[in-house]
Amino acid sequence: MTSIIRMFFQRLRLESLLAIPYGWIYKAAFRRIGAASFVSPFIQAVGLDCVTLGNRSRISRNTRLLALKSYGSQVFSPDIVIGDNVSIGFGCTLSCVNRLVIGHDVTIGDNVYLADSHHDYSNPALGVLSQPLLTGEVVIGQGAWIGYGAFVAGNVSVGEHAVVGANSVVTRSVPAYTVVAGVPARPVKRFDHGTQCWVKVNVDANK
Repeated sequence: MTSIIRMFFQRLRLESLLAIPYGWIYKAAFRRIGAASFVSPFIQAVGLDCVTLGNRSRISRNTRLLALKSYGSQVFSPDIVIGDNVSIGFGCTLSCVNRLVIGHDVTIGDNVYLADSHHDYSNPALGVLSQPLLTGEVVIGQGAWIGYGAFVAGNVSVGEHAVVGANSVVTRSVPAYTVVAGVPARPVKRFDHGTQCWVKVNVDANK
């Protein structure tokens, strides 16, 4: 146990030291990176020139930041926009071929998957990887919270101050001030502005 703790702190120290030179590299590589933002040197990145990062935001280690400009014969113009005061947890994937927008003050938990595309599978004579990507747009509204391990992909939006529960699969857009959970994700609570309380939703009504 002691060796694990020691290794953990050694990695933190290495990350802090590498963050200094990598900060200059990222400033040149990103389309824009705002003031007081932190990007771990331990990320996987493709197409950082298509990524805008706001002020005081954080992208944690082991995250994959993928702005894909081509897939097979398809050519794309990806656009990833991450706002101010955004926290992106460990081991996340942000994959974009069209447009992926994360608003201000959004919190994204560890191991979250966000993608604005998915594979076509309409031709059963071909393997999935031989078929084209179907593009959409993912928009995460201001103040939203995406819980651990959530999957958000396709052409969907998550409204402002909405909450996506851990390990949920979002297949359709989430209204503002709504908590969703499950596979597929369904509303379980909504914020009542009159009472200033979160109110449970009748789950059966969502079917």
